[in-house]
Amino acid sequence: MNKQFKRRFEFYYQSVAVYAVALIIYAAIRGTFSESEFRIVFRDPIVYAFIIVLVYSVIILVFNLLYQRDVSLTDNSIVFQNRFDRKEISHSEIEWVRVGKAKRMKVRGSYRVIRLKLKNQIRAVRINPVHFHDEKEMMEAFKELSEKLGKSGGTRKEKETGNV
Repeated sequence: MNKQFKRRFEFYYQSVAVYAVALIIYAAIRGTFSESEFRIVFRDPIVYAFIIVLVYSVIILVFNLLYQRDVSLTDNSIVFQNRFDRKEISHSEIEWVRVGKAKRMKVRGSYRVIRLKLKNQIRAVRINPVHFHDEKEMMEAFKELSEKLGKSGGTRKEKETGNV
């Protein structure tokens, strides 16, 4: 099994386009005609707000394009890599894998999340499959990994009593 999942950027492109179009439409509506000339109003606080949000969205898009975060599953490890760094986690370092629903927020019905508990870390690593291409295939691959490892996690009480 060697599967690679690339990050998707459609949301960032769409947000930049929507904010740019909204800025243009608002500036055109607020613009004034004087002596057969059209002047765009730039001294409006709403225009400043649109410009700030647009610049912020472009910065986030460039940052994500620059890093290009990917997740790869191989036969014996999980690889998290970006343009500048690569972190490989072997299956022996994984305590458990959970594929389920996020508890805090629900977006578009059921928003699923993958959590990996590593033996040498206190907090679990969270992967949101919606941020990657082939999210269903990613969910299936991590379900297979969870079954292969045979470690589903369980609660602390179940672990203490041995009823996992």
